[in-house]
Amino acid sequence: MKKEVRQNKAVSKFFAGFFPELEFREVFLTVSASILLILFLYQGKAAGFFKYMPAMAESLSRPHAGLASWAWSHIASFLLLFITPLVIITAVFKEKPSDYGLNIKGTIKEFKIVLILFLLFLPLLIWVSTTPSFQAKYPKLKIIKDNLGYFTIYQMLYLIKWISWEFFFRGFLLFGFKKKYGEGAVLFSTMPFVIVHLGKPQGEIFGAILAGFILCRLALNGRSIFPGVWLHFMVAGTMDFLTCTFWK
Repeated sequence: MKKEVRQNKAVSKFFAGFFPELEFREVFLTVSASILLILFLYQGKAAGFFKYMPAMAESLSRPHAGLASWAWSHIASFLLLFITPLVIITAVFKEKPSDYGLNIKGTIKEFKIVLILFLLFLPLLIWVSTTPSFQAKYPKLKIIKDNLGYFTIYQMLYLIKWISWEFFFRGFLLFGFKKKYGEGAVLFSTMPFVIVHLGKPQGEIFGAILAGFILCRLALNGRSIFPGVWLHFMVAGTMDFLTCTFWK
């Protein structure tokens, strides 16, 4: 423990020469979060399955290979955006996961707000789902479009991603920076959250700005990432459902 403290002080002293107000914890948080997000964006996407496991990809039928590629992506998000930050929180920062939003107690009010927000968003989702750009983008895995079984598996895999996603942006970043910067941490959480939406329809990227602030507010009020997980899961699942044909 004393060795870790000395190391932390050494790092803080090094950065103090260039950035006097920076401290080890916030520097480590920024660097580690940046590395993890880069690794996910470049190695953790669905294409990574075909790149790193070509033999398995070739042995599967096209529908199953597609589903496996998304399983790869969501498991990668779980390892990089959930498990690794959790290790950093407990082993490096010596803090409790519950202080980073892994808490469900006392969030009934926030879950009610999530339901209201979803119902308010629903007419907009229905309208947007009819636009050509939306139809071309969703569902990302085309085989779920006319198959309820694949659709269900795909959504369950997506739940893994939303837990990881919310923990990274609204847990690790938001609550991580809140200790020093207060509610200014909302900005540290929202900007990278918007940037990772690049490549999606332009309207969705603009919407991510507002969504980032809303999800941060929910997390701060309830001290939990789970209302945000549920909102993300419902909205994304509805977006996929509206473009599917198996129910029509």
